[in-house]
Amino acid sequence: NSPMVLVITLSARRSVELMKQLSTLRLPIAKLFAKHMNIDDQVQLLSGGVGKKGLISGDGGGGKGKGNSPHKCYGIGVGTPGRLLALLNHGKNESSYGGALRLNHTELIVIDCHEDSKGFNVCTMKDTSKELMDFMKEGVVPELSERAGNMKLALF
Repeated sequence: NSPMVLVITLSARRSVELMKQLSTLRLPIAKLFAKHMNIDDQVQLLSGGVGKKGLISGDGGGGKGKGNSPHKCYGIGVGTPGRLLALLNHGKNESSYGGALRLNHTELIVIDCHEDSKGFNVCTMKDTSKELMDFMKEGVVPELSERAGNMKLALF
């Protein structure tokens, strides 16, 4: 439930484009946006099950976690700020471990600054920019302070 690389995009459409391009890397990619997948399927996906349409992988099944862990290990997660925030907070009150999405093994967060046809990107569109900042405040900043800055942030 903690991808090594997390890519944050403006929209589900942009997420799909990036997932198709990234699939050539032959790494398991977790689909973390709302289009054609509800949050419960994504929670199942992140907790080790393979949801209905949640995994795109060049090797046909995703890698296993290290050791004898039954959990899938996603090299890359691609999603929109609103869904990432919802997954970050999903079940947080019931679990001492945090929400469905955790960032404890995430090494790189990429903010996709690709502009849509109207010239907006994830940082400039009113709705997504607020959700992005909330995600950063609630998920990334606490993780950075726990890990002494051992996570990188990139704008692409």
